[in-house]
Amino acid sequence: MTRHLRKLPALLALLLPVGVPQPARAGDLTVFVARPSPDEIWDTGFGAALGATLLGVVTLEGEAARLTGGAADASMTSFMLAGLLSPPVGKLIPFGGVGAGFYRQSLADDSQNEFFTAFVLGVKLELGNAFVVKAEYRILELPEEALIPLDNRLSLGIGIKF
Repeated sequence: MTRHLRKLPALLALLLPVGVPQPARAGDLTVFVARPSPDEIWDTGFGAALGATLLGVVTLEGEAARLTGGAADASMTSFMLAGLLSPPVGKLIPFGGVGAGFYRQSLADDSQNEFFTAFVLGVKLELGNAFVVKAEYRILELPEEALIPLDNRLSLGIGIKF
């Protein structure tokens, strides 16, 4: 019995960070600018994301984005839902996960509607009690027959926490 009691302080030290209550994070609303790749095809983009945090470490996020191509008549509009693991480390919140969505690409008089998947990695920085800055990288998997190729997207945004 005393052998187990000697291990108790070490066990409590390991569990202490888990038991310390964190401020509740319900979610955030973010607007962002984006830089899609390949660079020679895509120009810039913008969008908005709404995230809801569950159990303090899981985020469900819905996003809408609009990308413009280097050619004046090239564009893509997408809608995505993602599940992200997002454990907070103080004011810094690294996140990663997967998503799926629907897109519409247009090029001249041609257009295409299709589904896609994504792998998401990023980080959020909480600024005070009301704001968040977010940077993320998305690897996008469009079908091989996509009208305009799109490999990935880097984005930077700012938002409000609620």
